[in-house]
Amino acid sequence: MAELLVQRKKKSALPWILLALIILGIIGYLLWRNQQGAASAAPVGDTTTTTTTTTTGTTTNP
Repeated sequence: MAELLVQRKKKSALPWILLALIILGIIGYLLWRNQQGAASAAPVGDTTTTTTTTTTGTTTNP
């Protein structure tokens, strides 16, 4: 009876590399979005007073 030599196929690393890139992309996007949200979520207070002088010489404050 003949002996059969069975060799396992090597699995490709490509699916794991793609998965890692997708996960890194998602994490990068979430970090970027969090930084953008923190910058725009800061309350903006108007602490300046505007004084306008008209041509008639009177002063108005809004």
